[in-house]
Amino acid sequence: MICRDEVDRQPVHQAILIAQEYIDEIITTCEEKGPYMNIGSNIVLAHARPLPSTKKAVMALLLSKQSAALLDDLAHTARLWIFLAIPDDRSHIELIQKLAVLLMDAAHVQRVLAANSQEELLASLHAQ
Repeated sequence: MICRDEVDRQPVHQAILIAQEYIDEIITTCEEKGPYMNIGSNIVLAHARPLPSTKKAVMALLLSKQSAALLDDLAHTARLWIFLAIPDDRSHIELIQKLAVLLMDAAHVQRVLAANSQEELLASLHAQ
């Protein structure tokens, strides 16, 4: 299942910036609640409720050239995978709201998806 595969390979996990229990919570939530993390065409926002083991807000991005299916469901594919780990409810909601504003702009999303390097991805996220 792509949800587990994508989360396990992320730099957030590899650098041990968050505990395994948070990654397990993302996977469990994904499996139990379905593909609601597919928040738009080509975008997955993988996150879970805040846990005590998450001491610091962390975000990791994965932009792939080809779409991958969330939960092996071809109706829910994405190229941009955003992984969030947030230590508390307040910052959880605030960060998701900021991302929602950014991702509701179709032209902005197209610039993000057109990025061909890490530098272009970061520049497209910061562009107004």
